[in-house]
Amino acid sequence: MLGPGKTSHDNRLVTCATHERHHDTVFRDRVGMLYAALPLSQGILAIVAFVLFQFHATRTPAGQSWGWLALMCCILGLRGLSAWLYRYRHRLLADERAWLLTYRVTAVAAGVAWGLTAFLFNPPDNETLQVFTLLVLAGVIAGALSSMTGDFFTYRLFAPLVLAPFGLVALARGGQMQMSIALFVFLMLVFMLKSSRTHSQSIVDSLTLRYQNSDLIEDLENEKQRLISEAETMMGTVLSCAPVALWAIDNDGVITFMDANHLGRRNGLKLPRVGDNLLDVFSTHTQIVDETQRALRGESFVTEIDVQDHSYEVHYSPLPSQDGTQQGAIGVAIDVSERKRHAQELARRAHYDQLTGLPNRSLIMSQVEQAFEQAKRHRRHVALFFLDLDNFKVVNDTMGHKAGDKLLRQTADRLRLTLRETDMPARLGGDEFVVVSENMPHPEDAEVVAHKITEIFQRPFVVDNREIFASTSIGIAVYPQDGLSAEQLLQSADTAMYHAKSLGKNGFRFFTDDMQQTAERHLAIETELRRALQRGELRLLYQPKIDLGTRRIQGAEALLRWESPTLGQVGPDEFVPVAELAGLMPQIGDWVLREACREAGGWQGSREEPVHVAVNVSPQQFRNTDLLANVGQALAASGLSADLLELEITESVLVQDAPETLRIFTDLHDLGVGLSLDDFGTGYSSLSYLKKFPMQVLKIDKAFVQDVGQAHEGESLVDAIIAMAHSLHLKIVAEGVETADQLRYLEQRRVDLVQGYLFSRPLDAGDFRRVLAQEPLPEDLSCDPQVAAGRTAV
Repeated sequence: MLGPGKTSHDNRLVTCATHERHHDTVFRDRVGMLYAALPLSQGILAIVAFVLFQFHATRTPAGQSWGWLALMCCILGLRGLSAWLYRYRHRLLADERAWLLTYRVTAVAAGVAWGLTAFLFNPPDNETLQVFTLLVLAGVIAGALSSMTGDFFTYRLFAPLVLAPFGLVALARGGQMQMSIALFVFLMLVFMLKSSRTHSQSIVDSLTLRYQNSDLIEDLENEKQRLISEAETMMGTVLSCAPVALWAIDNDGVITFMDANHLGRRNGLKLPRVGDNLLDVFSTHTQIVDETQRALRGESFVTEIDVQDHSYEVHYSPLPSQDGTQQGAIGVAIDVSERKRHAQELARRAHYDQLTGLPNRSLIMSQVEQAFEQAKRHRRHVALFFLDLDNFKVVNDTMGHKAGDKLLRQTADRLRLTLRETDMPARLGGDEFVVVSENMPHPEDAEVVAHKITEIFQRPFVVDNREIFASTSIGIAVYPQDGLSAEQLLQSADTAMYHAKSLGKNGFRFFTDDMQQTAERHLAIETELRRALQRGELRLLYQPKIDLGTRRIQGAEALLRWESPTLGQVGPDEFVPVAELAGLMPQIGDWVLREACREAGGWQGSREEPVHVAVNVSPQQFRNTDLLANVGQALAASGLSADLLELEITESVLVQDAPETLRIFTDLHDLGVGLSLDDFGTGYSSLSYLKKFPMQVLKIDKAFVQDVGQAHEGESLVDAIIAMAHSLHLKIVAEGVETADQLRYLEQRRVDLVQGYLFSRPLDAGDFRRVLAQEPLPEDLSCDPQVAAGRTAV
């Protein structure tokens, strides 16, 4: 018995034999190519030799020129004779290798003859004749590149014999011109040898591939014949195993042939037998009767028929007799149930969200267009509600993405249960959903649906045994006044949703023209802001921070400003939110950090006491960049000490309460950078954040400072914040100080630092340096011209 190893060995032997056969055949073809090109090439070389002889006949001793011509004629004639013998007297040399050796010997003789021209036709005192001879020799080896392409070895012998002597003679003569000729000769020789090698190898590869393809075609033809011979014996096996039915009927519908046993067993069908009338058996199935009668009328067609929860692709054709008349019909039925179910599943996945089972964007947008047609026909309205879950990211960040997915599925379930059957909910992606309500008599009817949706989100969700409150912000756009296409209506609803979020979330807003203008303004700001850094349009101002104990400037807060050449002066309250939404704050914030550190580094030489700089840090700088690395690079580039840099963070960063956020805070603290909680009291204001994160400074928002002396409740809140900060040993900074009464109030409560127009408006870098040089500040601040200017500054 032959094992696998024996079979593998035999296969290798066959492969080796095939390669050897191909090698011999390719070798024979190459020799044939060499001799086939000889007659034409030798004829051309004879003409070239005669022209060269004529050109030098009067300038060279007659004996030399005539002797060279005679030698060349003999060699060329001998090579021509060898070509004639190879073609008509091939049996003189039985071995192809002998013919190749003969070719190489005559080629070497020809190369020597052409090389003699370097000594015979190369006068040292006539550069024109030298160049002419060189061009002739270059033409000789260039022509030989094609005639000798079948054997690179021959060309490697021939080309140097022809051209190298000329280069050597030029080297021996010396001189700039001769050295240039020699360099040209050898460079050309290297190039021609390299080209010949590549060309020769491509010929060998091409011949080898041709014979391999020939073998492959032969193998395919043999395989084709084998398959044809086995086709008849296989047909019965295929029909008995495949989900296919094959039958023939006569002109009356009587079955004359039937093979469908496997299909019947597989699908549990009771099939008719030979001799039964197909029209009678399926008389209750009108489609089968109708299609069979079509075939009996001479039609050929393909149709799909459903029988007992199965789908079949049926091919019908008339059955001709020998005399050309129709003697019935034949049919083939293929079970396509699995394929159809697979196609339906693909269509479902293409049009439905896999997580929630709701229609996706593609399907809902097409349904919106259909709703438009109905509304136009019946003069009704279509309302599109754009929903965005409030604080969904907090759930994802704190409880994980699996919990977020559960919340999204519950959101979809609530929408299905709450809406009318004619309302269409869908999920666009992330935590964004849409609801389409059609057949509305009036636009204001959409408010009823919006109230229903808002109310169902007031109830808590239960995720992993925890109650979660996730309200939604809704934007509403109505066809036709807010958009004439699905995309336009969706964009209008999206714009309205963002306005609902900006007003405190957990509510809804109808789209208005003012919103469109705001959206266009935001788009213009975003477009120009993307170029602002490259154009150098951003700048920093510095507002001094005054130490109330010494009345000296302890530092400054860096404030970002932007003046656009097209939009004019754009306030930070307007462009910073746009930059946050566009994801531009990491890039802008890094520039602010580097610029502020660079400027603060120059302050340190202006006086003995150090001067701090405070920089606001965007929440996106924590999420999207390596903040620690950026701070380290800014400090290193500016030479500023880490303890002179203070980063002001908003409470929204602390609310994330992610381990990564705490790690960044800890690393910054270990680096020596000061950390300040900005605008305390305007956000979440949790004492636990202050205890957990390594903060050193707490800033009281100017909104509370302005209440001092105006409202008792405001003063009580400021007192509470100051007391809490003192108990936690935090330094306190009050911003927005504008009156002497506010200053006295803050001094009495031992606030550490203040900033505001009472002391100075935000200054550019040059003005701030001059203020540093004017210290100490005057006792009567109200008389300070700088303060007066600051109060009236915008």
